[in-house]
Amino acid sequence: MSPVPTVAQARAYLKVSATAISDEEFTRIYNAEVDAQAQVCAIPTTAYPDALGQALLRRIQRQVAAKNLPLGLVGLEASEFAPSRIPAYDAIVEAGERPYRAQVVA
Repeated sequence: MSPVPTVAQARAYLKVSATAISDEEFTRIYNAEVDAQAQVCAIPTTAYPDALGQALLRRIQRQVAAKNLPLGLVGLEASEFAPSRIPAYDAIVEAGERPYRAQVVA
């Protein structure tokens, strides 16, 4: 079990320079994904599991990658293949968060 990855650790993990994405913008993405994870997961108060840390880093990575894709499409240039949509769900995020997903009973 490790602490929640920090903004600096996330930036280092993704190998994203401050010239590519400003500190302010990267921090905004980081905070949004921390909040999003907290909305769907029952995060233990004693220690932050490594699986959730990896899922958080992946969430941030997806947001950074999709930043310049307003329609969520890859391959819009005139190539021989049709554009591909970025999937709404990520298997790695799902696998890391599944054991900690909050169960909602209505």
